[in-house]
Amino acid sequence: MYSSLFSSPPFNKFAGFILYGLLSVALITLAQEDSIGNENPKSCIVEPLEPVEEANKQKTIGYVQLFGTGLPKIPWNNYDYINVIAFPKDGDGKGYSIYYPNDENKLKPIDDLRESRTKAKATTKILLSIRNYNVDQWPQDDANYQRIITDTINTINDHELDGIDIEYPGMRGSLYVIGNLKEIDYFNIETYHNALYQNLKAPPAEVNNYKSYPNSPLDVYKKAYKDWRNIGVDSKKIIMGVDFGNTLQMVSNETIQQIQTVEFPKSTYDFKKLDMQNQIQQIRNFCPNAESNIYSWPWKYLSNIVLNSTDEFCTINTTNPKWTRKFDPTYNSGTPWLYNLVEPEFSFYLYVSYEDISSLRSKLDFAMTNSIGGMSISDVSHDDNKTTLSNFMQPIRGFSVPSSGSSSSSNGSGNGKSKSSPNDSVIIKKNKAGLIAGSVIGVIFGLLLLGSCSYMYRQKILLKPDAGYINSESSSNRVVSSTTIQHDRRIIDHLTIE
Repeated sequence: MYSSLFSSPPFNKFAGFILYGLLSVALITLAQEDSIGNENPKSCIVEPLEPVEEANKQKTIGYVQLFGTGLPKIPWNNYDYINVIAFPKDGDGKGYSIYYPNDENKLKPIDDLRESRTKAKATTKILLSIRNYNVDQWPQDDANYQRIITDTINTINDHELDGIDIEYPGMRGSLYVIGNLKEIDYFNIETYHNALYQNLKAPPAEVNNYKSYPNSPLDVYKKAYKDWRNIGVDSKKIIMGVDFGNTLQMVSNETIQQIQTVEFPKSTYDFKKLDMQNQIQQIRNFCPNAESNIYSWPWKYLSNIVLNSTDEFCTINTTNPKWTRKFDPTYNSGTPWLYNLVEPEFSFYLYVSYEDISSLRSKLDFAMTNSIGGMSISDVSHDDNKTTLSNFMQPIRGFSVPSSGSSSSSNGSGNGKSKSSPNDSVIIKKNKAGLIAGSVIGVIFGLLLLGSCSYMYRQKILLKPDAGYINSESSSNRVVSSTTIQHDRRIIDHLTIE
């Protein structure tokens, strides 16, 4: 019976139709994949993650420089905490102080910041952040340490701040033990400016043989989180830090590599020749014998000069064609970098490792998947005027990414969790045309398959001896079923770890 079915002329014609249909679908698919591969290299992403659910909302923390720079524009609704970076030592020569009882105007920037928050009708908390490198200036005696403690408490109380963030040096302070971890609300783990730390591992004979490194590689980001989890720190207390300031170095290698020797001496190049001369600043180096400098080139400048904002910063700005953009999955770094020949005669290159949407997405995905406490930004003023990067981070707070140029709503809510793999270090920029074509192909294939099954089933029923017989026995009905301590305290809220 079945042999006659599959050998009948109608079925032969239908089988031929199915065969040619599937062949056409395969050819269209191959052509489409080739087109997508040519237009969209696996180096960029434009679509954000889905917001986390209400129960999994995380925090965003932003640092601001107020003293000597003026009050920056802050997208208040993008942040749960703003940490005010504290001040240099006083001028009396007797030690470090952050409190000026004889000159209230010196702390006026903090009051201006609070007023800015009030005007924005934001609920963001403001903390006082004590920088770790101030420790070098602190006199080593009990009297001055007590002065520091008193000044800190007075500043918080007098200016109605919400707590304190202490930047604890992860390298220079590594010999000291934090005796009471339970008193810390959040541990802010900084994983950027990686070149500073990597180059310290060089033997003394190679102290000047610096190398370029990714600014904030994904593997370092993950390892830092896991190290703190392994010593028993609650995942909800861990804040992972990222930097919008980026790193800029001079290299002398003709190959475009993310990790290479930095041989350019720091004292001979005149940066006034460069367009970014007023946009970069030297990052404080831990090694006094270093022969090469590392600079910061903030995203707000870099993205405007080098990258094409109309293409979600995935390509180079046509006004600066000498730059080359790369995205490196090697060592699971998941970070982009830029390269530019600035001195053809001497073959000197600018190397920039930076944070963009592509690299942020993989870090956000990891943070959301592991339900950590949140993420922090080293300086909120380094974002561009449309707050592109901080906007992109809003899904960890349960909010959708706001439209360009506006910050997230403070009363939004999440509606789902990302299904992306936290292990992805390279994310593909999707092509809308490809998605549409893929959907059409899927529909065609589904219709062909449905038609084939329907035809075969119909032929089988008609050829059965008992065709037309109705079974009156009803099937039985089935039902398938499946079944912290709050405290009112502000002092010592955050601890930042480098």
